[in-house]
Amino acid sequence: MRLAPALAVLMLLVALPAAASEPAPEMASRLAPSVLRGSSEVPELWLAQRSIDREWGPSEDSVYKEVDIPQWKREGLAMALSAAVPGTGQLYVGERSGWLFLFVEALGWAGRTVTRQRGDEFAAEAATLVGDPLQPASGWSFDRYAQATGRDAQELRVLWDQDRDAFYELLSRNDDYRFGFSGTDPLLSYDAYRSVHESSQDRYQRSRYAETLLWVNHVVAAFDALRAARNHNLPLRRDLELRVGGRLRPRGSEVHAVVVRRF
Repeated sequence: MRLAPALAVLMLLVALPAAASEPAPEMASRLAPSVLRGSSEVPELWLAQRSIDREWGPSEDSVYKEVDIPQWKREGLAMALSAAVPGTGQLYVGERSGWLFLFVEALGWAGRTVTRQRGDEFAAEAATLVGDPLQPASGWSFDRYAQATGRDAQELRVLWDQDRDAFYELLSRNDDYRFGFSGTDPLLSYDAYRSVHESSQDRYQRSRYAETLLWVNHVVAAFDALRAARNHNLPLRRDLELRVGGRLRPRGSEVHAVVVRRF
């Protein structure tokens, strides 16, 4: 029983040298600067920063291959083509109806040109029948009209100086102005003038109808070309897909939107 206290004392004596030789545990990380080890003073605040340099490259989810669709027709282009030249948008899409719009366009321009030219010819002939009203010997004169009717022709003179077309139109609308024509029968001269003048106005009216037809043809052809392009692209829309991706870079990012077709 007395050996137990002696054995305990012996073990204590053996453990003390081992504990003295064992190094003290480090209070700081091995990555910390050496000044922080074994110092009792409070060190100044140290900041460590680690920079990571990495070049961001393309990934499979952010880069797509553009697929050309030969059958696809641009709707805006088709509409613009037919708005400029009716029928060309339909031909661009592949519809033969474009030839009909082209035919109407050519017919409208031909009708406008012919009617306008004939109107100018009749107007020139009517002006020849009247002549220069300031001259007493002309086909129609202010002096002859004033002497035959006893009326002042000053308003007609002003109209002649400012608006010749209005002057010729006024002569054809009022029978009282027949007394200004020369000849043994002023009424016959007046009827001849009025007939020629009305023929010129009739051709001008037809020319305006042709111009209206041209405008209508442009508008209708433009919207019809838009319809044709949409109908053409409708079966292709089911195979189309819009993909949106991006790419990250140190100096900025990029976004891509691509329309692809599934096969």
